[in-house]
This record gives sequence, structure tokens and C-alpha cells, in this order.
Amino acid sequence: MTALLAELTRAAVASRAPQAVAVVPVGACEQHGPHLPLGTDLMVAEHLALAAASRLAGSLDVIVAPGVAVGYSPHHVPIGATLTAGAATLLAQLRDVCAGLAAAGFGRVFLLNGHGGNAELVVVAAREAGQALRVTVGAGSYWVMAWDELVAAGAQDRGRLPGHAGAFETSLALALRPDLVDAPPHRPGSSFVRNPAGYWGRYHVERPDAMAQGDGFSDDPSAGSAADGRRYLEAATGAVAGALREFAGQV
Repeated sequence: MTALLAELTRAAVASRAPQAVAVVPVGACEQHGPHLPLGTDLMVAEHLALAAASRLAGSLDVIVAPGVAVGYSPHHVPIGATLTAGAATLLAQLRDVCAGLAAAGFGRVFLLNGHGGNAELVVVAAREAGQALRVTVGAGSYWVMAWDELVAAGAQDRGRLPGHAGAFETSLALALRPDLVDAPPHRPGSSFVRNPAGYWGRYHVERPDAMAQGDGFSDDPSAGSAADGRRYLEAATGAVAGALREFAGQV
């Protein structure tokens, strides 16, 4: 039985939707250093959604909607090779997707985010859609949902978590699509993004040159490996599956 919404017939959706959780992967199409594909964030989010659906099969029906491929990425535009939606545009798209799923019979929708720039917006979209549509909408960024599991798997040992196109994301891409990964540079990334009091610190600081300082990546990508990536994906899959099970129980 497929977990992909796009592969289902109208009748199958009508039959499964009332008992299912619809998961919407949300990503980006933006530069990921000189070595990773632009769609890395969506690729990871879609993989985790499908892997979690497979893990939950038999106990919870998870149906994965088509991913949102263009996210909020203005901070990457100066480096090049980046598509971005405005904040209002992305919010409107996410609300519309949730509305379509609600109209199709889903009472539970989860926005699974794979891109740091979307983190606040998916939560706002969930709040607005849930109130407007009178359905239960959840939202989370996979690395937050799986933080403890990823740290236990060593994801902080080689660089920033999640960082950007550094050791962590390079490992994920090598595990998922090594054919799309060029030789990673062997050098540190942006000192600003690596600073715990900066980009992923206790508060947010926005500097237009933050990513450009490090050629579009946050920490040394050459520290990543496919073996690490497989370990991180396994850890994240378990955490995302657990979160979806918990979310489903709140209705």
C-alpha cells in the first residue's frame, strides 16, 4: 500500500484520509556550498517522511503529500543558485496545502520541515491553518524533533547541527544520493554561523554576509561520510516516527 498521496486514487484518499496523518515535507531550492545539490533540504525531509511512514505501517497510516520545494531562503540569494519565496507567499502556500488536505478528509496534517529558513514559518502556518480549518495541524523541523537522537549518534562531533552544507548535511546527502555530491572542500565554513551565539544560538542574529563568508557552508564538509549519514538518518527516522505517533494520539 503506497504512502504517496500522488499515487492514490480519489477513492483511496476518501477511504484512508479520516484515519491517516498527512505529512507535508517542506524544503528549499538553494545553494548548498560548491558540492551539494540545491534540493538537499527537501530530499532529506521527503526521505524521513517516507521512512517514518514505512516504520509506522500497520499501526498508523501516514500519507506523504508532494513536498513544498521552494522555501524561505533570502539569506542565500546573494551567493547565487537560489530560489526563494517571500514569507507571506510561503505561509499562503502552506495554508492552501493544509486546506486542500482538510477538504480531502484529513483531520491531521503535519508539516515536516527540512530547511532552517522555514523553521518559524511552518509553525505559524500550522497555527493559522489549524484555527482556520478546524483540523489538527502540527509542524516541526526534523533536527529539532530528533535532536537528542542525533546528538547520541554523534552528529555534533564533526560540525554544526544542523549547520548548512557542512559535515552533517554532507553526510546525509552522501547516504541518500552520492551521485549528486561533488568532492567537498576541505576547509572551515563561516565563522559567524559556527559561533554558538550567532545563527543557531540563544537568539537569532541576521547578517547578510554570514553564508558568503564561508563560501555557502557552515563547517568543514569534508568531515562528513556516507556511514555517518546512514547513522543519522536511522536516528532521525526513529524520532520522526515517534513524534508522528505522539501527534496522532493528540486528536
